[in-house]
Amino acid sequence: MDESKNIVEKLNEAAKNIGAVKKDGNNSFQKYRFQSETAIKSAVEAAIETVGIRIIPDYEVINQYDKPGKNNLNHYVDVMGTFTITDGVDQLKGTMPGSGQDTGEKAMAKACTSAQKYFYKQLFNITDKEEDPDADNSDTTFVKQSKPRTQSTPAPINANQKASLDELFDSMAQITSKPIIEVKQGYLSLVGADSVDVLNNHVANKLIEIVSSQLIKQQDKVKQEA
Repeated sequence: MDESKNIVEKLNEAAKNIGAVKKDGNNSFQKYRFQSETAIKSAVEAAIETVGIRIIPDYEVINQYDKPGKNNLNHYVDVMGTFTITDGVDQLKGTMPGSGQDTGEKAMAKACTSAQKYFYKQLFNITDKEEDPDADNSDTTFVKQSKPRTQSTPAPINANQKASLDELFDSMAQITSKPIIEVKQGYLSLVGADSVDVLNNHVANKLIEIVSSQLIKQQDKVKQEA
């Protein structure tokens, strides 16, 4: 461990040490493989320990609701994760939204896991060298894009949906005082996308619903603090 390096240099060194993480998880419900939370965390923990940094998570629940599923009542939770990166001297902070759904009591844990996993993936640019749809579901299809279950091709995102998402991202950036690119990338990562142009109609509508709901929560929070 080189104490002469600053925290950014240590992060860069950790990122180089992580490399690609293979898909070790299998979603039998939607029939595809994905990088598990355990695999991502194991790779990150080993790399950051070597360079002498820690990443401390903190989660805020920004929305939760119940919705009937095919066989059960599903509970949904949305969180905003704040991650403090420190080497004991300096520190950096980053944020990542996360969402989880479960028919039992695991929705909260899944939301926090989602935020942490995608923060790690974005921070260290973790890939498996192939497309990673990723998911973690049981009863209903969540917002992360996956291969359609039928042979029909979903309609692509339309101009109105693009405009709505751009306005929502801008509003969320303003109310949270965060760069719009950070807000945009955070939400797009939830659906396994790096651009709104690759979304289909269904996923775009779901993302609009999530961002709108979280924006209302943020607006209510600001009013209460005023």
